Amino acid sequence: MEIVIFDADQTARNLGRFAEILQESVTHGALVGFVLPFGNDQSEAYWRGVLRSVADGERLLLCALVEGEIAGTVQLYLSPEPNASHRAEVFKLLVHSDFQRQGIGAALMSAVENEARARGRSLLILDTAQESDSERLYRRMGWQEIGVVPHHFVDPFGVPKSSVYLMKFLA
Repeated sequence: MEIVIFDADQTARNLGRFAEILQESVTHGALVGFVLPFGNDQSEAYWRGVLRSVADGERLLLCALVEGEIAGTVQLYLSPEPNASHRAEVFKLLVHSDFQRQGIGAALMSAVENEARARGRSLLILDTAQESDSERLYRRMGWQEIGVVPHHFVDPFGVPKSSVYLMKFLA
């Protein structure tokens, strides 16, 4: 497995694969901001927005490659505000179901932490579904709870869920 930061050209060339991973994640119940029905058009529209953000330099897209295939992704939003240049936000850790339970999510999170540190960021923030596999992963990796927002969003099937906000100080 290899973790690579994709530039705008690489992102554009792989929009179809990114759309596939997002669609598959939502279909399997991932709480990543979308509800069913969720089609390819919606998924590609989301990734076109990510592409613009990558091209503008405000977001990094890290990809896990397994034998050249994109197995998962995570995004790092670099706060541009002068009073927030020490922090960044982590978005949309997605691992295709064919590659789950192989350490790819943890590898992506380690890489995003290292990249944030290399860019002078000392604080990372994210939110995730409470009591989810992703929350357990983040806690195992040393993330600390900031707070919980009850009924913050609905899952892809329309069921209300709480979100937990987590943070991690980088050494």
